[in-house]
Amino acid sequence: MNVSPSQSTPDVRADLASLLPAPTERDLPSDRRQLIQEFMMTQIHTAQPPAEQPPRRVLRRRLFLASALTAAVAATAAVVLMGVGGSGDVGGGPAPVRADPAGQQILLAAATTAEKTPAASGTYWYLRTEAVGTPSESWTRRDGRTWVRGAKTGGTLMELPLPTTFRLGGPEVSFAELQQLPTEPGALRRWIAESVRTSDVRTSAGKPDAAMREQMVFDGLLALVAQLPAPPKVRAAAFQAIAAYPEVQSTGAIAGGQGLLIRLGAEPPARLVVDPATARIRKASYYVTADGARVSLEGDRMFALTTEWTDHLPA
Repeated sequence: MNVSPSQSTPDVRADLASLLPAPTERDLPSDRRQLIQEFMMTQIHTAQPPAEQPPRRVLRRRLFLASALTAAVAATAAVVLMGVGGSGDVGGGPAPVRADPAGQQILLAAATTAEKTPAASGTYWYLRTEAVGTPSESWTRRDGRTWVRGAKTGGTLMELPLPTTFRLGGPEVSFAELQQLPTEPGALRRWIAESVRTSDVRTSAGKPDAAMREQMVFDGLLALVAQLPAPPKVRAAAFQAIAAYPEVQSTGAIAGGQGLLIRLGAEPPARLVVDPATARIRKASYYVTADGARVSLEGDRMFALTTEWTDHLPA
């Protein structure tokens, strides 16, 4: 969200609510990443038991967030809400649902942890996603060389024929760009918004409209805390920017951390599990693949996410 002068919390929440778009759809064709796309989706479908509804690729952009911790960061929540928001001239639209302070506090606690966490390093950025059965795993070097393992490869390690990039919601981003992202919430959101605006991502109707671009910006913020090798201060800024969204709701303690959801219009709420003590997203109801597509699970099921640096490929 854009940085604006301090103002009362209800006004800021109303401003923020007017920026959140209604759900729309987009298509993200990327022929040169077809192998990644097929690998990830086949892994999910192959491992799914027949009696259950399989995960499906949903190109509908849906927001999600997180939930509940300590009141020790309540004052910080107020500061962030006043410092990260839309400009003062944004008005109109339906009245927002009042944000759940507990949900915001969890995200802000995670931001504090992220900022204090020493930067890690390694040769490969490791990402593991798992719903049912064989997990999908990838090891990506800073130059884009990527190895994958999952159902598509028969459980064996395979190097992809072309280098890959990271995805900041929709647009591609290099490892070097990730390291140089702004570390202030409003500036970070503006950087992602400009990246979305100038990218070559297209929807089924052509270039994304304003509502779709706003959803991509949110997905970019979420990718920074859930999937990408972003520096600690960048991750902290992303957590703070997400905390400024309205309708963040805590669902209480859950295995792995604290449950959060966010409702947007008539869409089913998106869900995640965040561990404020480690500033890690442990589970999410969707994730964005390397080709920019959104893979989601229905109902209450979520993907388990693991990310870390490592110096070795598996034997």
